[in-house]
Amino acid sequence: MVHKPQLINGFDDAPEAAGAGQHELPGFAPVPRLQIVTIEEAMRLRDRALRLPARRDDAFKRAAVEKDAGAQGRLDL
Repeated sequence: MVHKPQLINGFDDAPEAAGAGQHELPGFAPVPRLQIVTIEEAMRLRDRALRLPARRDDAFKRAAVEKDAGAQGRLDL
């Protein structure tokens, strides 16, 4: 048996969640800062239940790859 979410203090918190604004990154679509999802919605929608910000791979500088000069060479057998 599935229960509908109870209203807190007699009203729905969705307008207040929308008032939290959007998380914005240049070049990506804005994502709501606060998202309220019921367990029923999460189970039904699975991965689409929440809108997550895009993941960027350029957040950290990558170290240069160094060749180990003291490494053992290959054996030609």
